[in-house]
Amino acid sequence: MKNIVHISNFNLMRLKGCFQNGFPIKISNGLIRNGYSVLNYPDRDLCRMFGFGHMNFWGKRKLNAHLINYCKTVKPDALLIGHADLIEAETILKIKEMFPQLRIMQWSCDWIVPGYAERNIGALHKYLGVVDVLMISTGDRRLLRQFKRPHNKVAYLPDMADNSIETNRSFEHETLPYDIMLCTNTGKRQFCGKDEEIEQIIDEASARVPGLKWLLAGLKGKRNLNGYEYIEALGKAAMGLNLSRLNDIYLYSSDRLAHIMADGQLAFIDRRNGFTDLFEEDEAAFYETREEFFDKLRYFKESPQQRMKTARKGWEKIHTEYNERTVTKFMADLLFDKFKPEGRPWQIIIED
Repeated sequence: MKNIVHISNFNLMRLKGCFQNGFPIKISNGLIRNGYSVLNYPDRDLCRMFGFGHMNFWGKRKLNAHLINYCKTVKPDALLIGHADLIEAETILKIKEMFPQLRIMQWSCDWIVPGYAERNIGALHKYLGVVDVLMISTGDRRLLRQFKRPHNKVAYLPDMADNSIETNRSFEHETLPYDIMLCTNTGKRQFCGKDEEIEQIIDEASARVPGLKWLLAGLKGKRNLNGYEYIEALGKAAMGLNLSRLNDIYLYSSDRLAHIMADGQLAFIDRRNGFTDLFEEDEAAFYETREEFFDKLRYFKESPQQRMKTARKGWEKIHTEYNERTVTKFMADLLFDKFKPEGRPWQIIIED
């Protein structure tokens, strides 16, 4: 049995942004179900605790000292670092000195496009000297290669489903309270190759598809949804719009895509981001032009049986090919040098 310390934002203290279906929980769930011992280490919560309620200099200093002492006690075989920017690279090196066989992986579910995501890129560069494997939710080899070093592997981290979390089955219902769901913040999004204000896209869809009922959060004056309230809302909509800031990056999406498909909604996905390489045309509603988007939106709203059939197929695919056990087995096999090629199109690895 391997002992893994998973350092990430498990968000126990700060309830804003409390996502029960986020990457940290799914990764730990999957590793445990694959037979690994996983100890969740909530870096931001501990920093606030050590900093008297704030993520300040004192909290960060005590956090790093605590992690070293914690590892002395639990003797990990591996460290998993997920968006844990409060931990210093020097701290990881000190732990590595104590345990020379220690394996280290960093994962990220953020985009990595130069000129757009400098903060995300900087956070990944911070640990490049100490990590053995870096996994990122972008499949573009050119973008992944910017993090390749002689000592490490860089790989694609797909969105994953977890049937203990994504328990809704919207595809089983011919009628639901809402036709389509979108939870994000106001601002510009790339839609059919052009930057547009997201609320204008919503308005145009409502004008072109009569009677369209939106379930919105963070938009049009609607508040954001957190915790179980968000999970519950996913079961109230028939379809979901997978709209990231950029939608032409190969195999990049926020984990919104997994939430949509794994909860049984019909996912609307821009063809430009290449997910047609992972999902079939009858497993999602792919579009490339405005007309194709609005035509399909109208068609699936007016054809609930076809919507249910397509959404079911997408649900089945993501729960079989991209579940938390399958994806974290890939992660662990890379981390412990046990990976053998399986021919899966999403197992993208930069090794040289």
